[in-house]
Amino acid sequence: MKALRIVGERQIIVREKPDPRPGPGEVVVQMKASAICGSDLHPYRHPRPADLEGDLIPGHEPCGIIAEVGPDVRGWSVGDRVVVYFRRTCGRCFYCRTGHRNVCVNRRASYGVGADGSDAEYMLVEAPSLMRLPDDFSFVDGAVMACQAGTAYYPLSRLEASGRDILVVSGLGPVGLLATMFGTAMGARVVGIDPSAERRELARTFGAIATLDPAAGSPAEQLRALYPDGADKLIETSGANAAHAVIGELLKPLGRAAIVGLGSSEFRMPLMQLVHHQITLFGTSIYPDTQIDEIWDFARRHAISLSSVITHYFPLDQGPDAFRTADTATTGKVCFRFD
Repeated sequence: MKALRIVGERQIIVREKPDPRPGPGEVVVQMKASAICGSDLHPYRHPRPADLEGDLIPGHEPCGIIAEVGPDVRGWSVGDRVVVYFRRTCGRCFYCRTGHRNVCVNRRASYGVGADGSDAEYMLVEAPSLMRLPDDFSFVDGAVMACQAGTAYYPLSRLEASGRDILVVSGLGPVGLLATMFGTAMGARVVGIDPSAERRELARTFGAIATLDPAAGSPAEQLRALYPDGADKLIETSGANAAHAVIGELLKPLGRAAIVGLGSSEFRMPLMQLVHHQITLFGTSIYPDTQIDEIWDFARRHAISLSSVITHYFPLDQGPDAFRTADTATTGKVCFRFD
């Protein structure tokens, strides 16, 4: 089969690799769509030795059809349409048993990070990682759901975003654009922040009532020119230290913020703002797989086209071009489509 491999800084190649065969409890999924996530760009831009050793296939946003079923697999058949939950978990700890696999305390290497991922024609998957793709959603919708749609929806559900809220979406990459879609459908008035004019325009098409350019001056001053009291809630998707630093200036006292982005290893926000404004701040890690039916239903009821966040499609043969496009940080989502 054809598969991608990172071989150096901003270097990725297409090569041949033996087709996987399933062992006990495993299935082989034929890829129909596999999208590029912002976290896929971290090892692409700055690969660690572990990223270059061995023969690892990147990609963790898989959607396809079961092509082969191994021994001891129950409830799944060849031809089933599936989304793959990329975080590999133990299934036994308290969090896994209570529907919070996303915070499993015994998790193993995720697909695409330590275990072969989805940027290939076929993918070996443990059966507990499979989630059903409803018939009324496309394979591309499924690839978007595999990581980023759930990553956007889950913190908004925890924030309880609603028509009462001015909601700031900080960072308008694919997760931020999906948060704009979901937040708008929840009734919130969404204000997006991003330095990319292209992404600000996309956010407006997805429902943002205003967008701010941090390069044009203080985002807080720009926001308060529109809403003098500031925002009620905020979702931060960029991971940038500069974005963290202004959270307290953007939010009203008693405001709430969800931190999603992992662009920086350190979080920096003035402590005085956090304490004296009594801001509620929480981190959020992808989404529990138990929530997927709720997200499908929300998208269905609000006629949200998950695949509309995709702005560029590539065949796997053009893997290097696809990653270069995603690396510009000016586009919507980039997706491999397998015909």
